[in-house]
Amino acid sequence: MKNLGRLFPIFALLLMIWPANAAAMPTQLGNVVADELVVKLRPGTSLAHNGHVLGTNTDILSALLRDSGTSAAQELGARSNTFRVHVASGTNISRLVRALAANPAVVYAEPNHIRTAMRVPADPVITQQWALRNIHAYEAWDITTGGDVTIALLDTGVSPSHPDLRDKLLNGYDFYNNDADPSDDEGHGTYTAGVAAASTDNGVGIAGICWGCNILPVKVLGSRGQGDDATIAQGIRWAVDQGVRIISMSLGGPDDTQVMRDAVQYAHDRNVLIIAASGNGQADGNKPNYPAAYPTVLAVSATNSNDGVTGFSTTGSFVDIAAPGVGLWSTIWNQREGDSYGVENGTSASCPHVAGAAALALTLRPDLSADQLAEILEAAADDEGAPGKDPEYGYGRLNLLRTVQLAADPNILSRSVIRGVVTGAQGGQVTVSLSNGQQTQPGPDGTYRFENLPAGAYTVTLSGPGGVTTSQQTWVSGTPLSVATLNFSFSPDASQYFAPVPAPADGATYFAETGHTLRGVFKAYWQKHGGLPIFGYPTSEEFVERGEDGREYTVQYFERHRFELHPENATPYNVLLSRLGDTILQLNGRNWYDFSKSAAKPGCVYFEATGHSLCEPFLSYWRANGLELDGRRGKNYAESLALFGAPLSEPQVETLSDGQSYIVQWFERARFESHGDSGVLLGLLSNELAAARGWRH
Repeated sequence: MKNLGRLFPIFALLLMIWPANAAAMPTQLGNVVADELVVKLRPGTSLAHNGHVLGTNTDILSALLRDSGTSAAQELGARSNTFRVHVASGTNISRLVRALAANPAVVYAEPNHIRTAMRVPADPVITQQWALRNIHAYEAWDITTGGDVTIALLDTGVSPSHPDLRDKLLNGYDFYNNDADPSDDEGHGTYTAGVAAASTDNGVGIAGICWGCNILPVKVLGSRGQGDDATIAQGIRWAVDQGVRIISMSLGGPDDTQVMRDAVQYAHDRNVLIIAASGNGQADGNKPNYPAAYPTVLAVSATNSNDGVTGFSTTGSFVDIAAPGVGLWSTIWNQREGDSYGVENGTSASCPHVAGAAALALTLRPDLSADQLAEILEAAADDEGAPGKDPEYGYGRLNLLRTVQLAADPNILSRSVIRGVVTGAQGGQVTVSLSNGQQTQPGPDGTYRFENLPAGAYTVTLSGPGGVTTSQQTWVSGTPLSVATLNFSFSPDASQYFAPVPAPADGATYFAETGHTLRGVFKAYWQKHGGLPIFGYPTSEEFVERGEDGREYTVQYFERHRFELHPENATPYNVLLSRLGDTILQLNGRNWYDFSKSAAKPGCVYFEATGHSLCEPFLSYWRANGLELDGRRGKNYAESLALFGAPLSEPQVETLSDGQSYIVQWFERARFESHGDSGVLLGLLSNELAAARGWRH
């Protein structure tokens, strides 16, 4: 709250410069906003409020925006360097997006997609608030009715006059109309707010899930129940910056966009749990609904009074949990009757049930991380569908009593498991050691198991026949749902596959330099995603090898990489790259978890997941290369990350196998080496792995 007096005039200026009706009444063209797009710029380049480009060497970018009639730009959250850009009416947005994406100053550009409130028409009501009995709310409230926990509700706003909500509302914001009045003008947000946290035991209306919780209304949808990605992303970032721990989003759409991904990741990186409706699109193709389908978002499907998943609820592998969503009473606002009570259906109703449950759990255990909070909700659910996680219920239907019981358990964060299977050696020949000092031996079936582990990073080390040792690292959250599986194999001698072969007569590509062939799926992948400069020559033939998950896959080794065939996946994910950077570090007895971390640095890209920065000269190389995922010219962040992974170290001087010292930086799937005038080269990690295993010299 420091320097508030200085910041307010700047904020007011933003409101005056941005067109007054640009966000309030967006023109919809299909499922995108006409005459708008979202652009993220690289560090060193920015946009002024009038759309002018700020920075050096930006002539081409400036010309693109100027020729498109750019009149305004609005940053979607402080320091996000991501902007809503307003262009001239009739601009070909698709063409402009392609041109911008090819510009070196642009991280990504994409249309501003529309999201819609997740509601379907109401059905007849049999009983009032039947859901509270199904999820065991009454018993849960004997343990806690909630405390001073805030749920940020990203929706159509909330009625500030509703008798069951007015005492629960904090000062929110309306990003749809760009003002400080997030009042509801549609009704959807008032309904979801009541489900999550209506005032209870007050002799009025209904009971909310979390009696003591506050609601932070963040209006991102308009009077028709729709809003665009730029507005929603801005709302997510603002809510996170207000210090909330839970965001409820009963909205979504079928488009996976980078601006939405970035905003969701922003929340997760700051320990905020986003809970979102899975969607109401089962009859319309059952397509994944975003943001629910993002991995860090808790996706909620809808159940009926018999605990069956409804016929409208979108289902799929992304669903994490189910909650009541049919014939549910809650707080209502509409223009005709004002504040009242009524019934609605949809995953919109399911989502705030889970948000309220998360708030109850956080009341009891404020130390829970976002991931731990999600896992407690999942672990506590009643497994109503197929055993285990399934595409309809996820982990099961919400159980409020079990959720608060788990949260109240003082040992709940010491219940994780590390397990696995050891193959290629008899159990009596192998000792399995955990970095906390525990040891065991595999059973007759090769399995081992360590239980009741607190949250943290662990190394599992195997000592096998002939003194051979191998290790793997993992992390567990401490909850009983956090089960890490590390499989090990004392592989048979694969050196026969590394021996040179004669040139074949079947048309396969032959590399005389190493005496090996390249064909089929691996050849197509090699050619499309970088070829010789990225992967190097093949150093083996194709052969079957056991992977880290204990299953057998067709693999082929190259100088810098190992390809693993996964025909069950769609292209380009039918070929996966091994984490050779991590593997080589482990072979050398080095644990990247122990490397010194850094803070964000100017002109660099910071990776919060690993705590390291990527700076020049390695940054330019990382940006210029990557897997080809979107068919567009140039490489975006996701494509570079898919090829190299995140950095595991800071740049450091190391002496390599040639006896020379270089500045190197380790990544999950690579090692960057600075070779002076020769530029940045990739380490021959696959060669080092094969040599360490005695397969190749």
